[in-house]
Amino acid sequence: MEVFNKKLMSVDLERQLVLPNNTNTEALPPFNGSRDIVIPITFGHDAVEVDVHCSCRAGRIAFTRGWVEIARNLRFNAGDFVALRREDNGRYKMTVRSGCLSRRRERERFGKEDRSDNQVI
Repeated sequence: MEVFNKKLMSVDLERQLVLPNNTNTEALPPFNGSRDIVIPITFGHDAVEVDVHCSCRAGRIAFTRGWVEIARNLRFNAGDFVALRREDNGRYKMTVRSGCLSRRRERERFGKEDRSDNQVI
């Protein structure tokens, strides 16, 4: 079940990942009156599991401690798309799709020619 998907911005990579307003909060572990919870999330093809701290303050849910280090180590970029899913076994998995490929698809779809970011990923 998808919890959320989001196009990353530079602030998401430098500070914290504020979850979108349409996040399926029922798929997240319960906060039970606490402001912070820890969610073990599996990343990448290597299935590396990392504890990410999730905070709820002023009605906003955000990934805080652990998130910036993961984004840096896995070389996420502004424009990349991340999606968090809750698997059938109750575990969480995050996938990333490069924004570079998405921009290229948009140009092809709308007929715009720009070869400035022809990167192989």
